[in-house]
Amino acid sequence: MVFILNLINCSIRDETGIASLSEILIGSLIIILFLSVFNVISEIHISTPQELNINEAQDVLDLISFKSSQNQISLLEKGMKKLEDDNFSKKSHGEVSKLFETYLNEYCNKNYQLIEFSSQNPIVIVSKGDFKNTDDFKTAVRNIGHYRFLFYVWD
Repeated sequence: MVFILNLINCSIRDETGIASLSEILIGSLIIILFLSVFNVISEIHISTPQELNINEAQDVLDLISFKSSQNQISLLEKGMKKLEDDNFSKKSHGEVSKLFETYLNEYCNKNYQLIEFSSQNPIVIVSKGDFKNTDDFKTAVRNIGHYRFLFYVWD
């Protein structure tokens, strides 16, 4: 240890322009830290939407009703606003159904059915698969405003 300290002191006093031992040690530490950080960053894996394996009803319902800020409108709210604005017409129902179908087919690899059942006549907003032939399904319920949504997922 004393030997290393003497080398450092000698090289600090040395004014010949040759790199000192302390500069070499500091440079080596910086390189090691840089390589370590690069290695950690390269190991981080960011999922893309296609890699998400969302199968549970609550997860999917959370996705379509998610808002990242108070000012943002969720996909579920956007669909219901479209239906309301057009007085639940067949045309608006078709547009909203297509909107949800496109989104759900990307994130949900199972059969599903989304129903708005607050009104006297429940409305099937979007559906994929035959619901009648299943006994094993998962459900989730979400209230948004004065609307209540029921979401089924099955194999």
